[in-house]
Amino acid sequence: TTSGDSINHSAPPPINTNANFDTVPSSTFTKETLHDTRQAATELIDLLHNYYGGENKAKAMLVESWQAHWNLEKGAILSNNDNEADDESVNNLGERALGKGKKGVKKADNVLNNPDNMTPEELSQNHHHKKERTTKLVTTMARAILNPEQTKFTIGTIGSSVAAGHDNCHYDSYESQLERTLTPIFAAAKMDLQVQNAGEGGGCGDSHKNQVFCITQNLSPDVDIIHYSWTYFEKGGAEEQREQLVRWAQRMPRRPMVHHLVARGKANTCEADSFQNVELDRTYAVYGYNAFCIQTGLYFGGHDYDTEIANEINRFGWQHHGDGYHNTTRYGEELPDDDPRKESLGVVFRNWHPGPLGFQIAGDAFAYVYVSGLLLALDIIEEDMDNGASVFERWFDTAAGSRISVAEEKDEHTEQRQLLQLPPLESMPEPRFCHPLYCSTPHPPSCLNYELPTFGPAGINVDLVTDDWSLWHEPNKWNYMVGKVDTKIFKEKGDPEWYEKCTHLDACGGITTSGKGTGVIVYDLPVEQMTAGLVVICVCCGKKIAESMVLNNDNLVFKLNDRVLDKTGMDLFPAEKCVRLLKGFEEEGYEKEEKMLLSVEVLGGETEVKISHVIVL
Repeated sequence: TTSGDSINHSAPPPINTNANFDTVPSSTFTKETLHDTRQAATELIDLLHNYYGGENKAKAMLVESWQAHWNLEKGAILSNNDNEADDESVNNLGERALGKGKKGVKKADNVLNNPDNMTPEELSQNHHHKKERTTKLVTTMARAILNPEQTKFTIGTIGSSVAAGHDNCHYDSYESQLERTLTPIFAAAKMDLQVQNAGEGGGCGDSHKNQVFCITQNLSPDVDIIHYSWTYFEKGGAEEQREQLVRWAQRMPRRPMVHHLVARGKANTCEADSFQNVELDRTYAVYGYNAFCIQTGLYFGGHDYDTEIANEINRFGWQHHGDGYHNTTRYGEELPDDDPRKESLGVVFRNWHPGPLGFQIAGDAFAYVYVSGLLLALDIIEEDMDNGASVFERWFDTAAGSRISVAEEKDEHTEQRQLLQLPPLESMPEPRFCHPLYCSTPHPPSCLNYELPTFGPAGINVDLVTDDWSLWHEPNKWNYMVGKVDTKIFKEKGDPEWYEKCTHLDACGGITTSGKGTGVIVYDLPVEQMTAGLVVICVCCGKKIAESMVLNNDNLVFKLNDRVLDKTGMDLFPAEKCVRLLKGFEEEGYEKEEKMLLSVEVLGGETEVKISHVIVL
């Protein structure tokens, strides 16, 4: 924001991070609310069963196609006697129905988490991970609806143009569809629902490598579930960023699960033929980590896409209408047959970007799993209500809950109920792929992101700025990245309401000095949140802009507490639009101080400087 002749960045508002209750609070979640919520949730599950051709087929597409296995049956959560492997058979309709066309979507030769190839010990461990994963899901839903201090459930996505919904109306992105699908269920629970779409196109130069560092500003810091989607940017090594995100998420107030959306996927697995993917699934099952692939979900319904492709019918090709099960989205079915929008909503892939029908199965898979977890939570909550017990003791760290925990640790016989609380942070495993200095910190990174959109507060404040700097954002119109078909449809309608619905949220931006200008901006770094000592500046716009704009720009000087930082020790990190000014504390004599001011000074010259992000950890 601007005020007078300077730019002000408001301090982050206080966030209630109190997930623990010293005493058991009075419940605002009544038996009537529970029944209303269960009815709304059951109606959605029934709708999806009918829509996808029956319960077995719907589960195959929306549950069994995920990268790692869920167990959404009653009694599927962790218990004190969880030592025996259960029946690991998977009703994999897609596997059985695969055609033999050599031109079809790639089929993995070795699915690493296939129960048929596991030893008894591996099968038992896989069963345990399923229960861990499901327990985190159920716990997430229960804590949200029971917490008297929480009135909104928030799902947030960071990602690329796929996440943003480009080449479609914003209204047709999977996040928008998911929000419309889940809103009635949370309304029945007397809660609001928001699905935040912080997806951003590649034109600004960003990628998963730098955007995961801004998770607490790109999304609300009190988000309940995080989605991550960077399908076409992950060229190898992306397990580092996904692991960073999972670990940093557990340092956020509500300890959100992280779920990965892949636009494509193999015919018989959602990328579970990769050791790195399966290692993440196993290591972070207790935190609910998992992934869903759009193409894999469609394959698991049993449609013989390979034979069609051999006959030159490629439903995953550009602008193809119909996915083999439906010819348009559910909301498209409500439109008159002569409405051109109905056909547009039936596109599976616009190009490399999914279309509305492709996005629909992604939204439905997330909705089915989350609502199934909610139903499991409601069963447990109702049991406690019927027994006259506090509904909080299982889920929250209350004094009564602590007594249960002590009894369980001592293996004492107790008639108290099993705890289903969050795993202690001190038990988090050692990182498998990311550097411990950066991903074993007690706080997530702090970020000031000038690009759009952001849903959380800036984590870094501006201490001083001269008049030479100004805020800047690309002035995108309503039809920016909407796609020619829908642009033509809504131009002909001339409806301002639909212009707003179509408008994408993302835009490049930054704080900039004019060409040949000079100026100083000073950032007040959040010392209390800094433990590693990492300091990064990212610039705009372009994937490789940092070398010319920063490293090779003699007219750009950085100071930390008035000490000039030596550029010879800097490098491009974590992406090529970013420069790591400081790798860590005690490097070349730098130590953590009570106050740390980062000065950016432009001394003139031909190179325009546009700062898009400031990141510290």
